[in-house]
Amino acid sequence: MMQTNKKGCKELLMQRMFLAIISSIAVQFFLVSCLFLITNLNSDYASWFQNTWAAITSLRMWSYFCVLATVTFFQGIICSKSYSNTPPYLKSRFAKFRKIFTSQNILLGALHIIIGGLLVWLHLSVQGGTYSFLTRECTIVYGTCLIEEHYFLFLSGFWSGLYFFLKISILRVNYLKFPVIPMSKFYRFKTELCTLLPSLMARCVWPTLYYLIVYYFMGSYCRSVILFLASAELESEPLNSIPRLINLPLIFHLWLYQLIFVLAIDSTYLLFNLHLTEWVPFEFKQSNVFNTDNSGVTLPEALSMDKIPIMQHLGYLDLVTVAQKEKARRSILFTLSQPGGHPYNWNCIVEKCIGYMKKFSDDLNAACIKIPEPSCVPNTSVITKGNIFQKEYVYRMRSLVKEETLTSTQQIDIKKDDDNELFIQKFIKTKWNNFLIYLLSKPLIAYIFGEMEGGKVSHILFNGQSIVWAAEAMSSLSVSSISEDSYGIAQKDLPLVITTLITLKQALDKLQKSNIMAKTQEEKFIQQIFQSLYGAIKRSLYRIVINFEAYIGELTLESATKEQLCNFLAYRE
Repeated sequence: MMQTNKKGCKELLMQRMFLAIISSIAVQFFLVSCLFLITNLNSDYASWFQNTWAAITSLRMWSYFCVLATVTFFQGIICSKSYSNTPPYLKSRFAKFRKIFTSQNILLGALHIIIGGLLVWLHLSVQGGTYSFLTRECTIVYGTCLIEEHYFLFLSGFWSGLYFFLKISILRVNYLKFPVIPMSKFYRFKTELCTLLPSLMARCVWPTLYYLIVYYFMGSYCRSVILFLASAELESEPLNSIPRLINLPLIFHLWLYQLIFVLAIDSTYLLFNLHLTEWVPFEFKQSNVFNTDNSGVTLPEALSMDKIPIMQHLGYLDLVTVAQKEKARRSILFTLSQPGGHPYNWNCIVEKCIGYMKKFSDDLNAACIKIPEPSCVPNTSVITKGNIFQKEYVYRMRSLVKEETLTSTQQIDIKKDDDNELFIQKFIKTKWNNFLIYLLSKPLIAYIFGEMEGGKVSHILFNGQSIVWAAEAMSSLSVSSISEDSYGIAQKDLPLVITTLITLKQALDKLQKSNIMAKTQEEKFIQQIFQSLYGAIKRSLYRIVINFEAYIGELTLESATKEQLCNFLAYRE
């Protein structure tokens, strides 16, 4: 059993997650600065930039932003936990609903609401002007009066946090989206953000309208509470009326706060994706057995980390990079260990990749098969008294006398009690299963508590990207071995590689014909993964067939596998 270097893995992940959190705080500062730049818009450009610079560099701005950065830091820590763990399989709608009320989701929702309120509070407090304070001295009557516009905008910050958490974040699946073409993190961030900006601007119109409608009906109740708590009075006309709510500057501020908040949240998830999907070169285990340096995570260790999906994805990304681009590192794979003369690195890589692809094929085949309903009759084998009290005879090689041995009364009683307990357990279990089957036969109960059709397939295909890299890497390494493998260590596993790829293609064909692809929120992503996986398998098989066409007949393959390869030899796939 390979010992995983958990220390090196933890250090790598913590470093990348910390950089993602710090980057998200820096992006939030940039967004807040843009907020001041937009709200200070003035025809006098000198005054415009001077007021914006004074607001950004003020002590109040930095002290308030430290509070916002602290909450953002905690939000990043909570988000990072969802990336470092394997997502569970939620087979029913009730399981998905129950997942909403986990402690992590509740804490993350609270942080979303707090960040939304802090963003508005920071801007209103530093910006100055009419809406800077919640109360002011009354001009008509004596006492303190409420500035309802400040309260209206401040409350909208909490609304934006709650709305976007319930609408987007609570159903967000934190899958890792790796780039097709390697690019720098800054260029990827700029491209993704510019792509998202037009849709986000249109998306923020709806929460703005919803908030205006809610405040129109519920504003009087909320206002009476704040008036009581602040011991203030209302001097102007209430805001929850159509003439007062149709205030274009107020509506623009409301929409702008929604936009800044959703940009801050989406940029946080985007930065996590950028930092965690960055390619990292892993080391191979040294061929010298006297080398005991275990400071870093090796490539075979990364490929075996199925409990930490980030590391496993990075391992297969590095493997396909080695297979297609790095000849110097490929030579380490095709090298024998000294002393001993064993292809240790190659055997480890092939074992992990082939096992991973076989498990994926088996899971797909199992997900395509509908499980039959269990029988209502318990299948139990009851031991009769005659069998229990039957005499046992022992014959020895050198004894001609038949010896009779009786089972002791104590052993008979113990065995009888165990059989009775086993029968009762099986009987209760069978009755309980029959009761569950009866409940799930009702349409409404089956819709809520029953397993969703295609849900298991969606859960399996979420790991399809690493299977794509495994197939591409195995085929590319097999082809490279023709000219680079001087010891011939890769050719011995070529039939196993071909058989595994053919089995995986058959599983994908069966899935495509079964028509049980999940009709869920992530349908577009699932379809993309399926198409890229199907194309990668066919591309890998064509790569092997084209380069080994002259030797296909000499490979030890089963007749069914050779029939499948004939379609690729004739270019009919």
